[in-house]
Order: sequence, then structure tokens, then C-alpha cells
Amino acid sequence: MSETEHPINIDLVKNLSPFSDLSDTHVRDILKHATLKSLASGKMLFKRGELSESCYYLINGSVDLLNESFEITAISSASKSSNNAALHPLDNQQPHQYSAVTTRKSLILIVDKNHMDIVLTWDQAGNYLVTDLSQEGSIERDWMTCLLESNLFSQIPPANIQQLFCTFHQKSVVKGDAILTEGEQGDLFYVLEKGQANVTKQTDDGPHIVASLNTGDFFGEEALVGNTTRNASIIMTTNGSLMYLTKDDFKRLLQEPVQDFITLDELDTLHSSSQPVVLIDVRLPGEYKFDKLDDSINIPLNRLRERLPAFDPNATYIVLCDGGRRRELGAYLLTEAGFTTKILNKTTNNSH
Repeated sequence: MSETEHPINIDLVKNLSPFSDLSDTHVRDILKHATLKSLASGKMLFKRGELSESCYYLINGSVDLLNESFEITAISSASKSSNNAALHPLDNQQPHQYSAVTTRKSLILIVDKNHMDIVLTWDQAGNYLVTDLSQEGSIERDWMTCLLESNLFSQIPPANIQQLFCTFHQKSVVKGDAILTEGEQGDLFYVLEKGQANVTKQTDDGPHIVASLNTGDFFGEEALVGNTTRNASIIMTTNGSLMYLTKDDFKRLLQEPVQDFITLDELDTLHSSSQPVVLIDVRLPGEYKFDKLDDSINIPLNRLRERLPAFDPNATYIVLCDGGRRRELGAYLLTEAGFTTKILNKTTNNSH
């Protein structure tokens, strides 16, 4: 396909459906997973009967849609009335009912269909929920919006969201308060509702600031998932307020819904599919060398986060260890970062 890619300006899509009904934040999120291509006349976008992972928008130019009887529906960007087909994805059905061919030089926006569906789901379910609960006067909109736009929350069934937000408790804090203390046992999951805080870790030279937190940032989950002690301290740098969940509520509403277990037999089936599969053993190197699964790679849990930027977003990641809690924390970190993740059970049943 002879084509040239172009940068995407948000103003270019604001009159298109459903972009016209979304916030700029959500539009930009969708466009991160989109490309804008210039195609010559006579180029095929898709064929009738094909399954497509993309939505196609005609930004400029013209396209012919051909059905099974070779009848033509001509689509042109010149007419942009409210009911014009050029304002909507071209034949957004699965499988395609038409073949689409450019009839002159055209500018085509190609959007990842799955990611758009995620954003639309959260925009509709999330905005309804945020507005509904904010009207009660006890919950601010900003921190909830930040959570709903996070990778972690995109994995949670929308039906669980109302119950989740209604379960949060609120706590006022002042500048200098230590919310978490490095080395202590974890029992709460926090979201910063208002204010700012620093993340500090103890070094030989004393406390060292490693990050800053703002409204909507959440923390404390790693100690809850792994049943371990806190790996850093959180100190408020302003007055503010926190929303928090107890350990039991966190596991029930946030951890368990995003855990997806897989057996060895199911792994064999997954391997036979066309999608890339990566097995990650999160044990220490010595443990891994002694008893490793064929085709797996070793990334110790404490090195996993720093390796995430090199991961393939199109792959499915299978996390394993010796059946302990490290695999659950490893899978949680991957899911939180937006990757498709499963947890391997080496047993013949699917219990965990």
C-alpha cells in the first residue's frame, strides 16, 4: 500500500463520531493508538468478509464501498452534514460487509478498534458514575476521573465500578503526615484525593525522594498484593485528603477482578494461536536455573518494573513462579501497566 503517515491534530477529528462526544483527554488517548495516512487513488482499505482490528475514517478525499453484488456506495469528505457517512467509521461491522477502495488521493485515519472500545466504555460508564456520585457531595470528580483513565481500571469490569467507589473511605491529612512508612506491614490501598506527597526511600545517606504524587495518584497496592512490607515511605508535602480501601476490599474489588489464571493445557492452546506469548518467571536467577519451564525467560520480580518499557504491547504475558504470591504481584504490575496478562497454574486444575 503506497502511503505516507502524517501527525494527527486533535482538531482534525473533533467533528467525527464518537470523538465529538468525548473529552479532549479521551480523544488524545484514542489518537495515541491511531495513524493518519495519505493514500493514492485505487488503494484498498479492507475487503468484504475480513475481520478488522481497526476503524477507518475518511478525513479527506473519497472512497467507494462495494457490496457482494458489486453495487457501489460513494463516500466523499466534501459533504459533512450530520448524517454524512464520512463523519463515521467506514463499514464498522465485523466482518466487513463491504470492500473499501479510494477513488482519489485520500487522507485516512486508522484507529485501534479495541482501544477505542475501552475508552468509550470508560467514558460512558465512568462519566455517568463520576457525575452521579459527585452530586452526592462526598466525592470529588478529579481523583475519580484520574483512576478511571488509568491502565489498571480499564481492566476492571464496569459493573464493579459503582461498588468500588462507594466502598472508599475518606481521610484528611496535613503537611508532614507519613501516610506509609518503609518497612511496615501494608493494610490499606490509597488514592490521593487532594494535595501532594513525596515518595521517599531510605539510603545510607538518609531518606531520598524518588517521586512526587498528585491528585488521582494511587499507592500501597504492592504490599497488599504480595502480602509484604511497604517498599517506600509516603510523606504529605501539603494539606490534603486521601481515599482508601481496606486490604480485604482491595483484594475483592481491585485485585481479583484483574487476575486471569491459566492451566498448562490452556497455555498449549494459546501457544498454537497466532498471537505472541511470553512466559515470565519472576523468581530469583538461582531458583529459575534449578527448575525452569521451557521457553520461559527470567525477570526477577524486583527487576520487572524497569523492564516494562521494552515489552511488546501486542503480546500476552504469562507470569509464573513456584506457585507463590510473587506471580500474582508480577501479573498485577503488568496489568497495571496496560499489558494483557495471565497467571500460570502448573497444576491440572484451575484453583489458586
